[in-house]
Amino acid sequence: MMKRTYAVKIGAGVILAVAGIILPFLADGTEALSSVLVTIGLVTVAVTGVQYWRYKDDLEKDERTQKLGAYAVSYSWLLTMVFLALLFWVDYLGLLVLSVQAVLISAILLMAFSARIFQWYLFRQGDVA
Repeated sequence: MMKRTYAVKIGAGVILAVAGIILPFLADGTEALSSVLVTIGLVTVAVTGVQYWRYKDDLEKDERTQKLGAYAVSYSWLLTMVFLALLFWVDYLGLLVLSVQAVLISAILLMAFSARIFQWYLFRQGDVA
């Protein structure tokens, strides 16, 4: 039987997706919000489905995975801070003109990918000190 947390997450995702589908019929000018709700709902259902398929009744995380995940996120945060400092100096010295959108998307992508890469690397190493 499915764990209660998976069922609640899938239910919440379905409710968000259905609300996003129904919203344009109830109010005009809500297409963007509707699209966001449907996307969030479908992503929630998909991610929860993959988690359920992967773990079923096993533990999703233990002390080791939590510790390695915390280190990976910490390293990712530090790398992103260094990256933002470099972007500041590149902009300050006039070497490159960056839009706010470019800075934000590059920082978001750097944080997401570097956290996953650091996590992968630390899992291969076995443990951290």
